[in-house]
Amino acid sequence: MKMLIFAILLTISQLAIVHFLFTREVKNNARLEHHQNLLALQLKVLKKDTELLQDSLQHAKVMRHDLRHHYRLLYALLGDGDKAAALEHIETEEQKLTGAKNITP
Repeated sequence: MKMLIFAILLTISQLAIVHFLFTREVKNNARLEHHQNLLALQLKVLKKDTELLQDSLQHAKVMRHDLRHHYRLLYALLGDGDKAAALEHIETEEQKLTGAKNITP
């Protein structure tokens, strides 16, 4: 009888250990999956931020290019003494900027 009780207690303790280990493994897997999901979300946000930054840099390059040409035109007009055409160009560009100030790239 003592052997039977000992065997039952041993089996119950083994089942308790297996249950504990299984529960711990399930919790660890859930924690790792959650962490992986957070990392995937962070990566997605970083990719989007990188894309936006690249778009902004490209837009800045285009604006720099255009501005350089506007300066060249103004220098040429002023060099030729055509102050009226230079002022007209400035006013035209100012109107474009005023009309587009609420537009973002």
